[in-house]
Amino acid sequence: MQMQKTLFDIIEEESTIFRDREVFQNNYMPEILKYRTQQIETMVFYSRKIKRGYAPSNMEIKGLNATGKTSTVTKYIQLIEEACPNVISLIINCQMHRTEYTILSEIYKKIFKKKTQTNTLNTINIYDEIMTYLTKHKKVLIVALDDYDAIKNNNELNKVLYTLLRAHETYHEVKISIITITKPQKHIILNLNISTIFLPMNIYFPTYTRSQIKDILKQRIELGFYPGVVSEDYLEKLTDSTYNSGNIREGIKKLLDDGEKAEYYGETKI
Repeated sequence: MQMQKTLFDIIEEESTIFRDREVFQNNYMPEILKYRTQQIETMVFYSRKIKRGYAPSNMEIKGLNATGKTSTVTKYIQLIEEACPNVISLIINCQMHRTEYTILSEIYKKIFKKKTQTNTLNTINIYDEIMTYLTKHKKVLIVALDDYDAIKNNNELNKVLYTLLRAHETYHEVKISIITITKPQKHIILNLNISTIFLPMNIYFPTYTRSQIKDILKQRIELGFYPGVVSEDYLEKLTDSTYNSGNIREGIKKLLDDGEKAEYYGETKI
């Protein structure tokens, strides 16, 4: 008689259908980011000044949910950091970091590889240490504010942009570029001190077509599953449901969920 599996047995079991389940995680970055080459090339075009020691043009990234905005900016940052050792860059999730203090703290952590000490460093101290470092080491800082409309309120948002964009008025050698990421329907009110200096280059991210969605899902299937696990009929149905939902993340997550369900029941196909 076959003995019942223990919890340890289940945890230790080798996957039978997954080649790499990390492919289905939200933060996974494929080597080839499909259908966003034009946007990446545009961002790089606006960044050519880095080689001469200047900050890239400010940029505003706009598109609906799940149109590859954050992934594209992440890929852009990878490319820029590989090509330009004088650059420090980061993406800040403004859903989580919604104040000037927390945003500056994230920049501080990126530069100094450690968190700020709340009992010793206030906003002014953090700001001064960041700007002193950038000046001393002649670094260009690129800050991408993801969902920047989520910053606490318009006053706080304007304060964040003012702090970064006008830093050169006090620290004359500092060079900072801002990339904002948001949805087209979001209306951001910038005061005159910001709007006259921000002047971003606008880069639009259209929604994916059905054929593009199918190709992206197929790419994840080929990277994440062993051959023959996913049928063409399943892919077609998943493509339809993903296209109708308008959210490619849902399709990728369903691949993971259905794969894990098939694995649990000992199936070799989904």
